[in-house]
Amino acid sequence: MVGKPKIMKWTHHLIYIAFFSINIYSSAHAQFTAEVKTVEVGDIKIAYYIRGQGKPLLMINGFLSTMSLWDPALLEELTKNYQLILFDNRGVGLSTDTKQDNTTMEQMADDAAGLIKKLGYEKINILAWSMGARIGQQILIRHPALVDKAILCSANPGGKYADKTSLDVENKLNNPNIPEMDKIGLVFTNDEAGKQAAKDCLARLKQAVATKTIPNDFAVSKETTIRQNRARTTLWNSNNANFIALKNIKTPVLLADGRHDIIDLPKNSVIIANQIPFAWTAFLDGGHAFLFQEHKQFSDLVYVFLQ
Repeated sequence: MVGKPKIMKWTHHLIYIAFFSINIYSSAHAQFTAEVKTVEVGDIKIAYYIRGQGKPLLMINGFLSTMSLWDPALLEELTKNYQLILFDNRGVGLSTDTKQDNTTMEQMADDAAGLIKKLGYEKINILAWSMGARIGQQILIRHPALVDKAILCSANPGGKYADKTSLDVENKLNNPNIPEMDKIGLVFTNDEAGKQAAKDCLARLKQAVATKTIPNDFAVSKETTIRQNRARTTLWNSNNANFIALKNIKTPVLLADGRHDIIDLPKNSVIIANQIPFAWTAFLDGGHAFLFQEHKQFSDLVYVFLQ
C-alpha cells in the first residue's frame, strides 16, 4: 500500500454455466443462512440481506451483478470484522425497477443512499467494485454525510479523463456471441493462476447456493441489461462532471485494483486518487476480479484501511 500515486463485467449467464460444469469437493455446511428482505426506496423495492457482526459495510456490486455474485471466500473473510449489507441494484435480481428508464450512476447512488437511511444507519463504510465503484463515487459526491470511509475497486473516473479500455476488450464484453466461459478470461488473468482462481470462485459460488449462505439470485432481464449498459458506457463515457467533483471529497478513500486489470485499467485508480485529496492507492496481483483472486490479502488491506 502506498500513497498516491506512489475484470469485471460479471455476466449473469456465467453462473448457470458454472453450475453444470464445475465439480466441487464436499465441505462442511456453513452455519449462516442468507435471509433476503426488501425495503421501499423511492419508487422501487430493493432486495438485500445482512451478514456478519461489527461496523456496517455496504457492498456495491458491478455490471449485471446481483448480491449473490460476491466471492463467498471474500465474504467469509470480511464477516470476521464487519456487518455486510449486500443488495441488488435497481432492476437486478430481486430488486424492482420503474417503467421509465431512470438507470444512471447518479440514480443508483441515490438508491444506495436511500437504502442506508431506510436501514437506520447514520454513517456507513462502503466497498464498491467495478461499475459499483462508479456508483460509489457518486455516493461520495451526492451523499458525503452518509459515508465514513470508502473503498473503490477497479474504478473508472468517466468521461475524457478515463484511461480507456481497448476496443477489443469492450467488444468481447458486450458481444453476446462470445462464449461466457471465454469472457471470464477478461475478468481474471488469462494465465494458469487466473484460470484456477476462476474455477475456484465458481465452485465456491455453487457450494454457497447449495448451503444457502448466498441467495439463489442471479437473474437479470434483457431490459435491465440494456439499461445498465447505457448507464455504464454511453452516459458514463460522456460524464466529465464526475471527475471534476472528486476534488471536493473529504471522505477517506482507498483506490484498489489488480495490476493486470484489462477492463478498468489500473491507471484509472491513480487518476482518481490524484483528484481526491489524500486518497490511498493499492495494487494487488490479479485482474479485474483481483479481490476474488487475492481475497485474503485484499481483506487484510480492507481491515488496515478501515481501522
